[in-house]
This record gives sequence, C-alpha cells and structure tokens, in this order.
Amino acid sequence: MNFKKVLQYILALAMIVAVGCFFYLEFKKNWDAIKAYHFAINFYYIIASIFVMTIAFLMDTCIWQLCINNYLHKKLNFCESMALYNTSAMLKYMPGKIWTYAAQIALMSSKGISKAVVLYINMICFICLTFVSAMYTSYYYLFCLHITPWEISILIFILLIALDFIFIIWNTSIINYLIIPINRIFKMEIQPIKMRKFIFVYVQLLYIFAYIPLGVGTYFLAKGICMDIPFSNIFAIIAAISVSSILGYIAFFSPGGLGVREGAMLVMLKQFSNIETALILPIAMRLIYIIIELLLGITGILAGMKYGYFSKQVKSLQKQ
Repeated sequence: MNFKKVLQYILALAMIVAVGCFFYLEFKKNWDAIKAYHFAINFYYIIASIFVMTIAFLMDTCIWQLCINNYLHKKLNFCESMALYNTSAMLKYMPGKIWTYAAQIALMSSKGISKAVVLYINMICFICLTFVSAMYTSYYYLFCLHITPWEISILIFILLIALDFIFIIWNTSIINYLIIPINRIFKMEIQPIKMRKFIFVYVQLLYIFAYIPLGVGTYFLAKGICMDIPFSNIFAIIAAISVSSILGYIAFFSPGGLGVREGAMLVMLKQFSNIETALILPIAMRLIYIIIELLLGITGILAGMKYGYFSKQVKSLQKQ
C-alpha cells in the first residue's frame, strides 16, 4: 500500500471521527430534548419514503446513461445502464471517490469509452448538479426567507441563471480548462473533449426533477419517525438536501460523503425545525440512502449476471 492510499484512509478516518465527535457533542448537549422525544415508526410512511427516493436515485442512472450514450454507437438500454452504474456506485463508501470512477472505467473499457471520457462525464454531472443545487438553495433563501430585498433577490437569481447559460454555451472551453488540474493530480494526459450542448440542458432538467422526490421522500421519512415537519417546508428540505449533496461530493476523502452530508443537514434543518429533528433525521436519511443503494446495487449485479452485461468486461480484465 503506497503513501497516497494510506493518506486517503487516514483522512477519511479523521473526517468520520471529527463528524462523529460533533454529533456526539450535539446529542450530549441536547440530550434532555431528545430523551423527551416520543419515538415511533410508521412503516407505511417509511416504505413510501424508500419508494419515492428510489425514483430520484434511478434518475441519476438516467443522467449517466444520457451522457454515456453520447459517446456510443450502440447505445446502452436502461437495464444495462442500471447494472453498470449502480454496481460502480456501491464502491463510493470506500475512502476516496476514485473507486467509483475506477469501477466505471473498468466496466466501460470494453465499450470503447476511455478513462478520460468517464472522468469528463462525472465532472459534467457534478457541475450541473452544483448549478441546480445553487438554484434550489438560492430560491429558498432569496424568495422564501427574503434575506435580501426583492429586487436584489431577482438580480442574484438572474445572475446565477446567466452563469449557467454561459457554462452551457462555452462548456467545452471551461471543462477543458478545469481538466488541467486533474491531469496534474492523476498524472494523466486527458485530451480536449466535446459534448453536445443539449446534453447539459437535459442533465440539469433531470437533476431539477430528481430533487423533488428526494424532498418528498425526506418529508415522508420525517412523518415515518413521527417528526412534525409541515409540507410547506418542502423547499427548505430540498435546499438542505442540495447543500449537503454538494458538500458531500466536495469532501473527497469522506466515503460517500459520510458525516459531511449529515453535518450539513443538521445545520440547515436547525433553521426551520426543532433540535430533535435536526439531529435524528439526517442519520435516518443516511440509513435509507444505504438501503436504496444496496437494493439498486444488488439489482444491478443480478441484472448484469442474468443478461451478460459484465461478460465482456470480465474477458477484457482477464486478457490484461
């Protein structure tokens, strides 16, 4: 095991311990309120939460399929995309998100998709997700909480949309400029890559719609563990999910954003809910996420084995 891998594991462990200590102190400080909380489970709401959130996770598969098919002559169908994407996604809980990308590179090598294209697609998805998350978060703070005057709020939101528009129009130049530090970090020579502009529009539209079932699913989850969050706070919930999602991606050394997403959710939820909800709901969400990811991952593996989606990849690895 080389020094970089050891450092990754150390940083991942340190981040998890730090966030664990943070939650421990918060639980300790608010133990009286948590002890008084009447905990009960409504399985109907929990099942509804899993079902609705699964729709959002499947939309991630649709986004990946859309981007990958842009580079394939023989397009992937949804079942094949689900098998390949969700199998690799299961590895995100290993320290460093490089394992997910490495799995995608291995699985897509027999399709003629280079590692540069795989990294490029993941970068595109992250940037598009960031724009959509920023829109939801700014909408909540600017138009729901009214933290700034109406005119300034409209101006800020228009500027955000204008930045997104600029990115869509000049995406090739912007992305290829961002590739430079990736070449240095991974010691690669990724050549300039192009993607059609309408792909960026579709990806962002899918992310916009994906956040809705995530927000609704979180609301159902809160009801399922007897937490009183009004449905009128749905945009606040989506804003909290948006911020936590981006921070989870940025926290590269945290396995699956573990701890970071929960910490961000806690801070956001404290603004419009009681402390019991802010502490317990993020942990419950992580458990639901893991359940859904395992279900989709196992389904993907079974589909891949049944329809032979992995056969070419296995033969390709055996030849190496």
